[in-house]
Amino acid sequence: MKQLFLSLFCLLGFVIFGYGQQNIAAIDTIKEILENEKVKVTEYASTPGKDICGKGKHSHPPHLSIFLTDAKARLTTADGKTQDFDLKAGTAFWSEAETHMVINNGNKSAKVYLIEVKNVN
Repeated sequence: MKQLFLSLFCLLGFVIFGYGQQNIAAIDTIKEILENEKVKVTEYASTPGKDICGKGKHSHPPHLSIFLTDAKARLTTADGKTQDFDLKAGTAFWSEAETHMVINNGNKSAKVYLIEVKNVN
């Protein structure tokens, strides 16, 4: 378990200091970066007005989100409530399992890593 958290910490450092803003999304893509028995890492890239972390209304298991670029996002929860966010590159946060829709409502492309920790014992 310590190795998993150390790996996630190192990934966060790479995102904040190594990746930076130079590789800004130019198209909408969903790309699996890594998957094994312990973790799944997915990179989402979106252009303005498009989905940030999935297509339309969708669900995620518990996960860590790390924004690779600055982003403005509008979150719509399963019950229809909306909330706007202004996120800086390197912002990281934990989310429990949820169903939502997240739209890039800024004027720049955005990239985010979603890291799902699988059941490790």
